[in-house]
Amino acid sequence: MPDAEPHRDTGRQGPAPMTTLVTGGNGWVPCHLVRRLAAAGDSVVSYDLMPPDDLLRDFLGDLADRVVFEAGDVTDLDRFREVAERRGVDRIVHAAAITPRRDREAREPARIIAVNLGGTVNALEVARSLPGLRRFVFVSSGAVWGDQPGATVLDEETPPRAVGLYGVCKDAGERITRRYADLFALDAVSVRPANAYGPMERATPGYVGATELREMLRLHAGGQPILVDSLDGPYLDWTPVAEIAEGVHRLLDHPGPLPHDTYSITGGRLYGIGDVLAAFARYLPGLTYRQVPPAEANYRVGGGPPGPVPSNARLRADIGWAPTTGIDDGMRDYLAWVAANGPQ
Repeated sequence: MPDAEPHRDTGRQGPAPMTTLVTGGNGWVPCHLVRRLAAAGDSVVSYDLMPPDDLLRDFLGDLADRVVFEAGDVTDLDRFREVAERRGVDRIVHAAAITPRRDREAREPARIIAVNLGGTVNALEVARSLPGLRRFVFVSSGAVWGDQPGATVLDEETPPRAVGLYGVCKDAGERITRRYADLFALDAVSVRPANAYGPMERATPGYVGATELREMLRLHAGGQPILVDSLDGPYLDWTPVAEIAEGVHRLLDHPGPLPHDTYSITGGRLYGIGDVLAAFARYLPGLTYRQVPPAEANYRVGGGPPGPVPSNARLRADIGWAPTTGIDDGMRDYLAWVAANGPQ
């Protein structure tokens, strides 16, 4: 979209619309939040290195009129601040990050730290410089927990044990966000999204890999049966991306101070690969899968029992909401989008 000023609907009933800046807003999970905010009548500034592509414009549809796309890197503090000031930003959701696999982590650790940690500091610096900023949301990750042997539940009080740079930077980002809130009386909250699935997962500058679900759907799209070495693990808390965006939106809109500074947004239930593949087969005609010996698998997942379950108890207690969509309904909606657009 051209550099028009954010759209303001002066005829809207109730509170005046906000202008919310979403870093990384053209990416997979953040673009669902951008669409929700625009649908709610807010003006949205998507601050992203990646230009909006045709898939994003189609996803937003007519709501794109409420979105301003600003090119920018979160490591560029001057550009970040200039955009936020010029656009009259009331709230910031900081979601931009590099989500690396191990090979990228080894190739460019300094860049990952600069974006994932330095970018968070820059977002907080911009937030504290804006007069009247209403709320800052840091999009963290369940990766902060790391491996938790012996645990049965993961919640916001579970001590972090992150090892990879992504999880380490998210853990540090939560701590720094908490400290900025204390030092500068900033209304700030961190959110830990579940393992997301759903429309718009695609390669971006910060996200080049893919979820297990998308990897397997690519095999099917290529005309292959899905051959896995196990129908058990990994067991993950697969939660529809639209519900993760709804959780962030609800926390962003929550009136008054939130009771806590960190929330997990999860369906609170684990699903194994067998559960996922069974749902695939129900809603994608012609999809076939079977378990084979490891040497014959075209997608190796490994086995193992379920691990600890991420909890949404704090979210339910504090805002009276948590994701509720089960894998059957969630997969039906996702696979309808895949049938129309491909797995990307």
